[in-house]
Amino acid sequence: MVIPEANELLPEEVIGDLRVRWQEPHRHYHGMSHLVHGLQALEKLGGTRLEYIAFWFHDAVHSNTTPQDEQASAALVGQLLAQHEDRDDIAEIQRLVLLTAGHHTELDDPAGQRVCDADLSGLGAERESYRRNVAGIRAELPHLSDLEWAMGRSAFLSRFLRRERFFATVVGYKLWEQTARANLTDELAELREVVGSGGPTP
Repeated sequence: MVIPEANELLPEEVIGDLRVRWQEPHRHYHGMSHLVHGLQALEKLGGTRLEYIAFWFHDAVHSNTTPQDEQASAALVGQLLAQHEDRDDIAEIQRLVLLTAGHHTELDDPAGQRVCDADLSGLGAERESYRRNVAGIRAELPHLSDLEWAMGRSAFLSRFLRRERFFATVVGYKLWEQTARANLTDELAELREVVGSGGPTP
């Protein structure tokens, strides 16, 4: 399935609202490039119409607060799609959006697996792209000192690396798992040096 054009998925007024949100100035990582990359990843995974819509909505509300952002984004689904989609489809889109808060899916949930794998696909980007993504995430947290960032990011990476696998789909695992593990392992080693020294070297 080729990525549908935005106006093939949703009415223009809905897409217009979402585009404005995705282009908010505070979004250094969770912006249009993340949206486009994720939609392209979802295409590789065989995404369906409702999954594409869920991806358009999954970070529509973004304040770097999880799971509140995902909950607010799911609520937005109901607000913007009430006149355009049936109740069951809205509920499914909301369910998929909420899954991106923790990226934990069941074995019998291929739709959730595809959406979550698409959202995580940036972890498996080539080294330079991965580094740019991390820099974007860091820029979205300007209130943290470098040491606070290093400590919090290290804790996140450590937890994530304990997962048996990052990607639930067969295709996602084949495409991104090995590179993602290498990216996270390398970043964690560098951050631990920063934490161990009490902060970055001036």
